[in-house]
Amino acid sequence: MNRNVTVVIDGQAGSCGKGKICGYIAQRDNMEISTNNWSSNAGHTYIKDNDEKIVVSHLPMAIINSNTKLCLNAGSIITPEILENELIKYKDIIGERKIFIHPRAMIIKEKHREQEKQLIKSGSTFKGCGSALSEKIMRAPEVELIKDFYNHFSDYAKSKIEIVDTSIILNKSQNSILVEGAQGADLDINYGLDYPNVTSRQCSASQLIADAGISPFKVKDIIMIIRPYPIRISNKTNIGIDIYSGDYAGSKELTWDEIKERCNSNIDLQEYTTVTKKVRRVFEMNWDRLKYNVMINNPTQIVLNFAQYIDWKAYRCNNYNDLPNKVKDFIHKIEETTNTPVTIIGTGERNCDIIDLR
Repeated sequence: MNRNVTVVIDGQAGSCGKGKICGYIAQRDNMEISTNNWSSNAGHTYIKDNDEKIVVSHLPMAIINSNTKLCLNAGSIITPEILENELIKYKDIIGERKIFIHPRAMIIKEKHREQEKQLIKSGSTFKGCGSALSEKIMRAPEVELIKDFYNHFSDYAKSKIEIVDTSIILNKSQNSILVEGAQGADLDINYGLDYPNVTSRQCSASQLIADAGISPFKVKDIIMIIRPYPIRISNKTNIGIDIYSGDYAGSKELTWDEIKERCNSNIDLQEYTTVTKKVRRVFEMNWDRLKYNVMINNPTQIVLNFAQYIDWKAYRCNNYNDLPNKVKDFIHKIEETTNTPVTIIGTGERNCDIIDLR
């Protein structure tokens, strides 16, 4: 069997820079096809070398490679207005391409968002994704899949969307396929951090492959992305209530000022979530959790993003030999702890702020 699939996953609790890396790999490795199982509770950001920012919740980040075929697989949970807005906003980037969507992708409705506001008291973006998925699992009569909703899209969106069994497209391909993950291993409903402060489904490499409808035997690489200081979403929500988003398996919670002082940064490092626009909580690296997530996902490579948070002298560095020793020591510890090579190092927000050792 042809091993032509690369899976990209987040090895922590999200916000590890998957958008940056998926965009980079889609271009650098000229991926023929990209697929995802995303839902609108997560955002993915890519910043071009000219600082132009692309933010998506549904479209694969491989959108930036005009040669890449774009698929949303059966695991996708779609908010129609968000998908339509992305199709319009990035129509120049999409060009003449179609967006191939599996007919069993689920549609999120306003009632799903309202249900989550009433039921969920732990970390959530309240976008209705878990409520919609639970309805799909129960085979409720009111379930609306994208094949049922298709005619409600605008004429423009219908001209860009093609409802088709994406697993056939993926399995027939003999060329490179990118499977883009969302959220993070520490948010996995079964194997993540403290329940119920997790997301509504599994986030592992095996789940991404299953949702794509392809065999594990087609996988060539599993690329796990991490950051020096993992994050969790804010305890402040976008619906005006406070929740508890959970700790990090006992790791000390830090402030962004502490990280700024540690790495000797000359700018404010405070981060905000893509979807809720709230300040992210940040923690010390948890090496035991990293080992656990490596055990579950068995990555062939690790990407370290935000290397500049270890030492600001690494900011926008493009040569491994020029990295500060403090960063190199951290990379060595990752490799010793996980027995997995660190092959890509992100040193800034732009696409070009990367050291690729592959």
